[in-house]
Amino acid sequence: MSVEAFRELFRLDVGLVQGPMGGVAGPKLVAAVSNAGALGVLPIWARDPAGARRLMERTSALARRPYAVNLRADLVQTAHVAEALAADITLFHLFWGDPAATAREILAGGGRFIATVGDAEAARIALDAGACALVAQGVEAGGHVLSETPLEALLAEVLPLAAETPVLAAGGIVTPEDAARALVLGASGVLCGSRFVASDESEAHDDYKLALVEAGADATVRSLCYDLGWSEAPHRTLVTETYRRWAAAGAAPMGDRPGEEDVMFTTAEGTAIPRYFVAPPAQGMQGQVLEGALYAGSGVERISATRSAADLVADFAAVLA
Repeated sequence: MSVEAFRELFRLDVGLVQGPMGGVAGPKLVAAVSNAGALGVLPIWARDPAGARRLMERTSALARRPYAVNLRADLVQTAHVAEALAADITLFHLFWGDPAATAREILAGGGRFIATVGDAEAARIALDAGACALVAQGVEAGGHVLSETPLEALLAEVLPLAAETPVLAAGGIVTPEDAARALVLGASGVLCGSRFVASDESEAHDDYKLALVEAGADATVRSLCYDLGWSEAPHRTLVTETYRRWAAAGAAPMGDRPGEEDVMFTTAEGTAIPRYFVAPPAQGMQGQVLEGALYAGSGVERISATRSAADLVADFAAVLA
């Protein structure tokens, strides 16, 4: 499917999707992306249903155009689906596991869903469940990523299976030039995460944003380091002092890790965040912010400044509009 057809299918001006980055993609960022003509995605899976409803209310108050909500497929969050549908949100993004059970609730309520996949088998399962689009997430992606396959090879596996279902490229997409290469490979659009972390509207801590801007080549690593709160979930982050200590200890399991009793930082409300915890540092947190989970994808060295979401969408419009 062409990028033009993808845009028409989702009523977008730009064939760009903002990654559903928990702790980073809040109402301001999601609304700004959607208002600029791309697709904002609001992660609600980490909230209870009532908290998810309040988050959607805040986002809808800012958004002039539709946005999607993100859920973890492995948790089968049917109550969250019901809350979203009740709020007239009909587009969902599902990741991490078989989407079939959640998909049934979404489709029965008149919704649609996009599924992130990391291999051919996951693509088949998502298509059988009724996905209206796929996100092919290569191993280069920041944040949580199941795939062990580079994006180019993954697209070659997934595109023949998808046929007329649009496939978005994710993983190492930082610039419009990256997006152009993905289109040449057959993608119908792209999903960007790290580039939107370093945006004005992102809820990421300012030191986290600066670390992305200052990162060089080979600055990221895929590991199981920050798995407190989400075990056995591979993720890509910047190389931090926490990671170095953990790797030097032989990638020790929880219970044997250096400094695991340390408080890395505290939230604005005073909640202590221990070392190795899954949550990234956000606005208002204080402490050893740069030792936390600084999720980032390959290609982060191409982020040169923090900019507004609208400006970023406008940049990509040159290729994806």
